[in-house]
Amino acid sequence: MLLAGTVVLAAGAVVAVVLARGGAPFAALGIGEPSATVRVVTPLARLAVLLGSGLCLGGLVGGLVARPSTGGARALGAQGYRAVRLAGAAAGVWAVGALVAAAGTVLAGTGGDPRVLVTPDAFLEAAGALEEPAGFLVAGVTAAVVAVMCRVTLSWRTAAGAVPLAAFAIVAPVVTGAVASAGAGHDIATDTATLGAVAAAVWFGLSALEMLAPGPDRACAARARPVALVAAAVAVVGAAVTEVVLVRGQWLTVHGVLALVALALLVVAVVTTSRARVPGPTVALPLVLAAGAGALLASEPAPALAAPTTIQQTLLGYTLDPPTVLGLLGPGRLNVLWAVVAVTLAGAYLAGVRRLRARGDAWPPGRTTAWLLGCALLVWSTSSGLGAHAMATFSVHMGVHMMLSMLVPVLLVLGGPVTLALRALPAGERVDGPRAWLVSLVEAPFPRLLTHPVVALVLFVGSFYALYFSPLYAAALPYHWAHQAMFVHFLLTGYLFFWPIIGVDRAPRPLPHLGRLAMLLASMPFHAFFGVALMSADTLIGEQFFRQLALPWVPDLLADQSLAGGIAWASGEMPLLVVLIALLVQWSRADQRDAARRDRHADRDGDAELEAWNAMLADLSRGRR
Repeated sequence: MLLAGTVVLAAGAVVAVVLARGGAPFAALGIGEPSATVRVVTPLARLAVLLGSGLCLGGLVGGLVARPSTGGARALGAQGYRAVRLAGAAAGVWAVGALVAAAGTVLAGTGGDPRVLVTPDAFLEAAGALEEPAGFLVAGVTAAVVAVMCRVTLSWRTAAGAVPLAAFAIVAPVVTGAVASAGAGHDIATDTATLGAVAAAVWFGLSALEMLAPGPDRACAARARPVALVAAAVAVVGAAVTEVVLVRGQWLTVHGVLALVALALLVVAVVTTSRARVPGPTVALPLVLAAGAGALLASEPAPALAAPTTIQQTLLGYTLDPPTVLGLLGPGRLNVLWAVVAVTLAGAYLAGVRRLRARGDAWPPGRTTAWLLGCALLVWSTSSGLGAHAMATFSVHMGVHMMLSMLVPVLLVLGGPVTLALRALPAGERVDGPRAWLVSLVEAPFPRLLTHPVVALVLFVGSFYALYFSPLYAAALPYHWAHQAMFVHFLLTGYLFFWPIIGVDRAPRPLPHLGRLAMLLASMPFHAFFGVALMSADTLIGEQFFRQLALPWVPDLLADQSLAGGIAWASGEMPLLVVLIALLVQWSRADQRDAARRDRHADRDGDAELEAWNAMLADLSRGRR
């Protein structure tokens, strides 16, 4: 009841502010004022999206992590099932709110013309042009899928599979909203808003879960506290950095005041999270009020939208300097998302190594070095001058692509993170611990499908052709979030390809050495052909974007594209050759180990196997005579 009352209070505050503001926000943007119904319903739908998405994602995380699982690693326990069903109900509310928000933002952006809603083609065209309604549509459909998954599943794995879908649905409206149109700094604002939105959802969901479906075991419920603390820190920092970019120092504007109110409420929630043993009402209530302020923030134009920008700031978020060797290799534009990912991966790996050493177990230093080099190369390739110019120059983009799909995954696979995690995490007798979760995920059918040689090869090599020889790359060029999605794809497909080939970690679908060699050799001609095809192409890829950007140091776009093909050919073959040599060395060492094992076995039993073989041959010879 307390949570419901706070939701009603937040909704009432939203309605009051919207009615008091009238059509001022729309006049500031130079568009017609929609009806009072649209002006009130749209921010309320945004509030429903924020609360529903938070309770859904937090409920999933709470059901998987914070609640005991009595049915084994593959089944949800009673309390976990209850939390997941609650997350499914929240996903249903979320889906409806997102679809209403999509309709409301279309009406608000088109001056409130209701004919847009009754004509599907006109609605979809307006949603695509305004971008944010398209994000809400994607979120609504994805949330509906999550709701169905939560409703029908009894499996821990299926509930775990709903987590990335829910996170994707949270991110979709964020990256297509105001942060994407902020001009200078919109790249940083997009990354911080993405991280902050997902973290805030987990934070709120874990807190509300203890009010709506309290766990019977306080010790189990206390598992949520460290997750909530980390999520709280990320949410507050992400929100603060995002608003700094959007407000541009104009804190006395309506948007600035609302941002200060939201940040103050988040700080209150952080304090209560740090003091409470278990996330609960003292955390959830200020977060609900902060969500109300967030719904109003999205309805108020940010000062950044009216700030003058250059074409580079509009398309990239920053201004590029002419490239030099030192400029490309040295520090460039910080890629917040990948810097956070790399630091997190490195920290988690070192924590696992430290845990092993603390109990007297050894871990090969070469694997640690490979992992840390992979994390460092990930940061350097995305946050150096290369990373900054990769957003604007096709040849540099191709170089970064090769690093992220070839070099970084190889180094990360050589680190053996799965083996380290299985050794470092406590084995224990519990069936619901992190080690059991990891084993369950690695043995799941979906990872087995992705690491199938044919599937991994098609994803790894086929994505080159599907991305660059179709309209996908040209359509993705103007959007920072699309570049980040490409980087995610490059890393994941590269890791899935090299995981079974290098074999430091046991893959979900292990391959013999001959199968690994065949898989590697099969990819090499496709890389070479792609590079040659790109070098000889006479049609520009992404011509409209690059001509609009008009970099003076790239006067010939076709020559730059040909250079990109050469980079793809050369840099694609060299890592594959290195992996080929390493694979042959592994094969040789495995044969030596097998031979040594057979020799030891022969020494113990007097080579009984060989004697039996010779006796069989002798019997066959006597039979012929």
